[in-house]
Order: sequence, then C-alpha cells, then structure tokens
Amino acid sequence: MTTAAPLTSLGREITFADGTTARLRYSLGSIALLEQRHGGIDGVLSVFEKIDGQSGMTGVIIGPMLELVGAGLTGSGGFVPHITERVTTVREETPDGRKTSRDVREITAVRYVRQKDRAELGDLLDFRDFEGLVDAMTAAFAEAFPQGEAEAPAGAPVTEVTIPDTFRGTNSSTSEPSPLDAPTPLSGS
Repeated sequence: MTTAAPLTSLGREITFADGTTARLRYSLGSIALLEQRHGGIDGVLSVFEKIDGQSGMTGVIIGPMLELVGAGLTGSGGFVPHITERVTTVREETPDGRKTSRDVREITAVRYVRQKDRAELGDLLDFRDFEGLVDAMTAAFAEAFPQGEAEAPAGAPVTEVTIPDTFRGTNSSTSEPSPLDAPTPLSGS
C-alpha cells in the first residue's frame, strides 16, 4: 500500500537568538526557490548532503545553510527572500553576420529578512546550536519528501470501496433547451 503524502508537512520549530521561534517547513514554493538558486533538485540535495555530512567545519557551508533555512522559513515562517542579481549583457554574432545582445541574469546572493521587524536571518541564528539547526532542517526536508511504499500493518482488514454510479460519469446527449433558458424580453418594450 502506498502511503499518502501529507498535504502540508508540519515542519520543525526552531528558536532564534532573540528567543522567538518560527516553523521551518519546506513547501513547494520554498523548494522551487531553492531549485532556482541551485540549478534543480539535484543541486539542492547535494547542498543538503554537504551540510549534513560535514565531519568538521571545512568548506563553504554557512551561506548555503542560511539559504536552505531561509527558504524553509518563507511563507508561514514569516521570512521574505531578498535576491541580489548580476545582469551581464552577452553580445553574439550569428552565422549570417547579424549582431545580437541579450541580458543574462545570475543570482549572486539571497538574504532572508523577517517581515515583522526586518531582522536578517543570519543575525537571528545562534551558531552554538548549529547541530540542532542542521537536524531540524534535515528532518523538515525529509518530511517534505515522504518515501513511497510502506508495508500495510499486519492483520489490517482490506476493505473494498464501492464507487456510486453518480461519480463514474455518464454519457451526455444534446436535448432541446428548456423554456427557462430562453432569453428574457426587455421590460418596457
């Protein structure tokens, strides 16, 4: 039997340095934001693996971690992304000799700001709770992607579901319009 994915995952609550809390939850919108930044879901998963698999504090992990946490706090968490882009004009010459130019946008940074007081996420996180933050982030992300097949409980009764004919759909036919559907004459004429 296939387990049904929850319509909305519950996420994990995280506590900030100022004592406030927020719910870290990866919705479709937050995952789409991460995909745009990291070039698809494979890029997002590799960032998670890099952060979760760190045996020591080597390499670049704080910036990507802030982006992952920030994306999970958009929407119900009360944070808004502020994106910094670099626009580069690319000039090309076509084989027939025409010269064209187009703008290429590249996201260079994403900062997450809490809506109610404009505090930046990086200032609200306490580095002393890094492991707890990584655990919450990993659990919330895993909750957003439940695993496919699950075993049915032992001894669970199998019930047949009967679908009424009214839900199956019927053949339609064309009939004469009802007199109620006739146009109403204008008043005063």
